[in-house]
Amino acid sequence: MTDNHQYETPAEGSLNWDEPLNRNFERIDTDVEIRDTDASRGNYVAKTGAKFLATDTGNVYIGDGGDWTQLGTIGDSDSTVEGDGITSLLLQGLVVALGRNNSAPQSVDPAETDTPVQDALDIAAAAGGGEVRLPAGVIEETGPIRPYEETQILGLGIEISKVSITDRDADGILFDRDSGVSRVKLDGFALNGPAGDLPTGVAIHHTNRDTQDLYVGRLLLWGWNNSVYRVDEGVGPFQCRHDQITIYECDAGDQDGLFEFRSWYGPANWFGTIAAYPSATVSGRNTTVFYSRGGTQTVDYLTMGGSAGVAIEQTWDSLIEFGNVHWEPTSNPTNPPAIVRLLGQGTAVIDTVKHVTGVADYVYEVGYDSYNGRGPAKKILGPYIELGAEADIASNIVNLSYPADASNPSLYQGSPDDVDVTHSQGSTGGLRALGTAGTGF
Repeated sequence: MTDNHQYETPAEGSLNWDEPLNRNFERIDTDVEIRDTDASRGNYVAKTGAKFLATDTGNVYIGDGGDWTQLGTIGDSDSTVEGDGITSLLLQGLVVALGRNNSAPQSVDPAETDTPVQDALDIAAAAGGGEVRLPAGVIEETGPIRPYEETQILGLGIEISKVSITDRDADGILFDRDSGVSRVKLDGFALNGPAGDLPTGVAIHHTNRDTQDLYVGRLLLWGWNNSVYRVDEGVGPFQCRHDQITIYECDAGDQDGLFEFRSWYGPANWFGTIAAYPSATVSGRNTTVFYSRGGTQTVDYLTMGGSAGVAIEQTWDSLIEFGNVHWEPTSNPTNPPAIVRLLGQGTAVIDTVKHVTGVADYVYEVGYDSYNGRGPAKKILGPYIELGAEADIASNIVNLSYPADASNPSLYQGSPDDVDVTHSQGSTGGLRALGTAGTGF
């Protein structure tokens, strides 16, 4: 029961050995194929990722959480599969490469190579670009996976197709080609890290050269003890769109956050939903979810639980805009100084902060940025909404921890009573609380 398959083994000397084994049994019916007659299919729950083979008709189905979806049909011989060729190869557990200039799909057998996804990408790239299709189940890859321009990696769903990186030091998906990488698509699969209690590589890593027009549909990231999405200094991804990224059991370790934008540039990067449920089991400390030093990032919805401490930390010259921030931690080792920390001169817009569980000293900190040695400016702080009895703010809503720039004022959409001025350098009027039509601090 390896980490890559996410099964659990009872700890040595444990008396409650049945608990992890029972959790394994809850998962095993999605990993082991069900075989019965087609008419009996309704007797089985179509759990997401479960596989069903009809022994009388040869029909093959995948569960989607509610219904059985037919993928294809196996003929009388085990070696004969009817359908369009692509389905046939996927049903055999092969990784399929669809090269733009190839007349037929080609396949890679994961049992015969340590790099099946990369091998399929190489085939597609040699044919002028194209798609890599992932079958149901877990595909092991030593890593990293290095996309070419005009290539796509497509799975059957985040609970159905899973890629597990086995080299603990390797990144998951690495954008590092000398020419840069443009027009890449990633969608419909889980990208699992090596997990355990030691550091890992980065799940998605932009380094060396710029990435342009990356499209991420739905990805699930699990088992990474590092940043899960990192942009290195001097690298600028731009015009990149991410619909939904879900994160489970990841620990940022000694890094700045799960999402790290270290570069000073990189315009027009958009995220729809980021759902993060990190763990502090490796680092023993709160997890900062989104850290930005530069570039431009828009996030429509950031929701989090687990060991999520600081939800957003902005420094230097980054330009950020967040819609709804939903803060619901359950396992923080300590109380964070604020849910949202906005430091320095970069423009920031936060529409709302919703708070369900956990304790923080403040909701917002507006303060000094040590990177460029400047005070806060051009921040818009949206309303704070407390939703649960287990939610608590120890001090106040806003902490003005350094004089705000009066020539580039910041705005808080609330009462001046919600604001603490904790610096001792005099009020500047650079932060205005709109609850009384613009009271300055």
